[in-house]
Amino acid sequence: MKKDRLIITISDVNSSKSFNISRLLKKIFLWAVLVTLIVVSLSFLVITKLIDEVGHLNNERDLLTQENYIYSKEIEDKKAKIDELGEKLDDIEDIIGINNEEESSLIQRATLAKLSSAQKMYMLQTIPSGCPLEECYVTSKFGWRTHPITKKRDYHKGTDLRAARRTPVLATADGVVRYARTENEGTFGRVVIILHNNGFETVYGHLRFTDVKIGDVVKKGQQIARSGNSGRSSGPHLHYEVRYATRLLDAEDFINWDMKNYEQIFEKQRRVEWESLVNLIKNQSQKLVQQ
Repeated sequence: MKKDRLIITISDVNSSKSFNISRLLKKIFLWAVLVTLIVVSLSFLVITKLIDEVGHLNNERDLLTQENYIYSKEIEDKKAKIDELGEKLDDIEDIIGINNEEESSLIQRATLAKLSSAQKMYMLQTIPSGCPLEECYVTSKFGWRTHPITKKRDYHKGTDLRAARRTPVLATADGVVRYARTENEGTFGRVVIILHNNGFETVYGHLRFTDVKIGDVVKKGQQIARSGNSGRSSGPHLHYEVRYATRLLDAEDFINWDMKNYEQIFEKQRRVEWESLVNLIKNQSQKLVQQ
């Protein structure tokens, strides 16, 4: 061994080899540096490529965001035009409805005089009447109004009734469930539609739960749902509609209809063909009695 150096000699039968330890360490160090440089270079290349890809993705994201904003703006503009067209159609429907009411004649007093108490009760049982809640307090009437959410002029197709969450909602006449939506979707959210005799329908919207399904037969006063705040609503309440042969009617008149003011509905709701309807019910009840 020389100073600062370590030499190892390995001998066998044929030859001997000497190893200089300092040179070996130097080579190992150089190889380590070389490998490190290669790894760093490759890492730099990979990171640079990843940064470029991230930048490209960010550019695509910005482009998609811009396109989404443009499309959203176009959708809002089209929706505004549709709403405007809907208001015009509502105006036309309103005018047509007024003209129909002016041209239609009141039900004959003689026709009403021939109705028995049983027939009147049958009509109140099968045609929407009374409140769909235990207590009724109207918070928004049928007809033109300022929408509580959009703050735009809007034709309210039903009557809003005050109702805390989970208030029992009752069927206002015998009928069959035509539609029941259990998902919170659309304007009315969870909704139930009941088809009644003689072309009447009732709609119950913004529900929290529905207790019936399509095809269920329900009786007047039966619980069909619980009130809530689903859909596009500013607070818990029940949206209630009464329809006759696709015509929208003021549900409040039907809410107030009972035996005490039985004839009032025939004067207020002149869009219903009461004369023919009452005669039909009379004939049906007479046939049932004869059988």
